[in-house]
Amino acid sequence: MKLTPEQIENIILMAELFFTPAEISVNIEAHNDEFLQEINTTGSDAWKAYTTGKIKGEFKLRTGIMTAAEHGSHPAQQLMLQIKADSEVKSAIDA
Repeated sequence: MKLTPEQIENIILMAELFFTPAEISVNIEAHNDEFLQEINTTGSDAWKAYTTGKIKGEFKLRTGIMTAAEHGSHPAQQLMLQIKADSEVKSAIDA
């Protein structure tokens, strides 16, 4: 699947906002099955763009939660502790 620079940018932006792969494929006017295959192929341009967008979105979300936690939000503090625990588990699996 050959993606244009504009399609790659749209994939990143939409993944950053947690749109589904099916929604992204409609927006970039790609065949859904082909797009799904591409984002599940590690190293492909679609996979890189989708993964980059998801990480950027998660980064912004976690930054907001951390800010709220630092300002004394108990629910945000609890959520950050859960994110930390999940991250430690994932790190152990990846090691």
